[in-house]
Amino acid sequence: MILQSIYTEKNNCQDCYKCVRRCPVKAIKIEDHSASIITELCINCGYCTTICPAGAKKIRNDVAAAKNLFNSGQKVIAAFAPAWVSEFSEHKASSFISALKQLGFHEVSEVALGAEMVSESVNQYLNQQETGLHISSCCPTVVSLIQKYYPEHIDKVVPIMSPMLAHAAYLRSLQTEPIKIVFIGPCIAKKNEAEEHEGLVDVSITFQELSEWLEKESAYFEESETEELFYPNKAADGSLYPVDGGMINSLKSQITTVDLDFMSFSGRNSVKDVLENLEGIETDKLCFLELLSCNGGCVNGPGCSENNSIAKKRANIIRTHQQTSAQERMLKNAIEISLDYEKSQVNIPKHSGEDILESLKSIGKLSSKDELNCSGCGYENCRDFAEALLEEKAESSMCVSYMRKVAQNKASVLLQKMPYAVVMCDDKLKIIESNLQFAEMLGEETCELFNDIPGLEGAHLKAVFPPYKLFQNAIKLDLEKFDKDIRIEGKLYHLSIFTIQKHKIICGILRNLQSPEVRNEEVIKRTKEVILENLSTVQQVAFLLGENAAKTETMLNTIVQSYEDSENV
Repeated sequence: MILQSIYTEKNNCQDCYKCVRRCPVKAIKIEDHSASIITELCINCGYCTTICPAGAKKIRNDVAAAKNLFNSGQKVIAAFAPAWVSEFSEHKASSFISALKQLGFHEVSEVALGAEMVSESVNQYLNQQETGLHISSCCPTVVSLIQKYYPEHIDKVVPIMSPMLAHAAYLRSLQTEPIKIVFIGPCIAKKNEAEEHEGLVDVSITFQELSEWLEKESAYFEESETEELFYPNKAADGSLYPVDGGMINSLKSQITTVDLDFMSFSGRNSVKDVLENLEGIETDKLCFLELLSCNGGCVNGPGCSENNSIAKKRANIIRTHQQTSAQERMLKNAIEISLDYEKSQVNIPKHSGEDILESLKSIGKLSSKDELNCSGCGYENCRDFAEALLEEKAESSMCVSYMRKVAQNKASVLLQKMPYAVVMCDDKLKIIESNLQFAEMLGEETCELFNDIPGLEGAHLKAVFPPYKLFQNAIKLDLEKFDKDIRIEGKLYHLSIFTIQKHKIICGILRNLQSPEVRNEEVIKRTKEVILENLSTVQQVAFLLGENAAKTETMLNTIVQSYEDSENV
């Protein structure tokens, strides 16, 4: 079983739905107001880990697993993705290799060697084809996207290992004894790729994990007396792979057929758009597509710790690029790196129109006019959200407009059911809402207005409520609560004003002190207040009396003692 490489820390999840909104395949499930990854739907692009504002989306840390390999008794080789040049640009290769050996690695090798092997194999493969559309197999996220969501295009993926797998196979071919290999790169999907293809890469960690490891172990980036070199040798053309179009540039220097179109696309949305519209690409001749999930290429992967711009990272890659000789390519390609990719299509339920309509009704979308398509829930439109509800990937509370209506309805029902007169108004003293009891308190004319304008919404408080200045002062002075007995139309009312939103919205509750229910309630309340005040006074008096009595007793005892002493003399 492959463990999930991306997970959610539930306590940190802030219920913002940003991961739902930005996930290219909507592999997110909202349950109990927390977002979790649906493993079987996830393509491990890792984008959610980079955009989560609360840092709730985490990458599985495999440093401990890498450290355990040192206890195996076998040589452990660090396999570095070619993007290392942009990630650790401030260090020379020799000092970087030295630091890694301080951690315990026996050798450090460039995965760019595997990339050169892939270029050579792709070159040979394309030269054998006459026409057709072909897609690179280098990006595991793109391969996973095709396998799960565009299985009809899986036969277009070139049947060749990714650079990571090819490099691992190459390293093992150089050794006479078993070895352990730790891949280090910018990609989260490599963790799953390593586990899916057992026997090649033992553990995969990200650049960020490595940086934390180096810091924890206090490894030094210093030049050694003997210059450290990459094993078995330094890479060249393969170092271009981590940038958009890098693979194509590497291929162009080797390809022999001339009737071939090259195209490069990077970024999740761009790649999806290409895969959804492949039929529009003419295939009367050869066409090769380099597709990379991360915008700008692997240099912008989710496992990077460096925050430099993509342009700066790309410049670092291009600056260090060298050409590979034909002889070096032949030496590396002495092993077989072919690999057939199979479909692993996910089960995407098909919902009937009736089911979708019923789901829409459950969130108050009774007609097309109610479908705001605001994307507040994270889905493109209300119908996509309705389908997510049917698939139990979403909760109705994710719909902002629906929850607003629910809150308003609850407040309105509560307002109308209250036995007291209630009115809410804004800082301009315009009524936001009121209940029938408030209108009835103000007379027949206001009741008629209430029937024409439900809740008296929009009416000015000054026009209907004579002591409106009490509200005006309360909102101006920002009083949290204000109580006063007032008289309206010859009747005595108790007015309570309190702030709902500072300097913006206030609410007033009026109780008729002459009504039997309120009168009984007020009598009991005020009797309790008098009793409590009297008890407090009695306690204070008792305290003072007790204190005075104690002082008197002390003084009398002193006099008596003095008198007795004088008698004894």
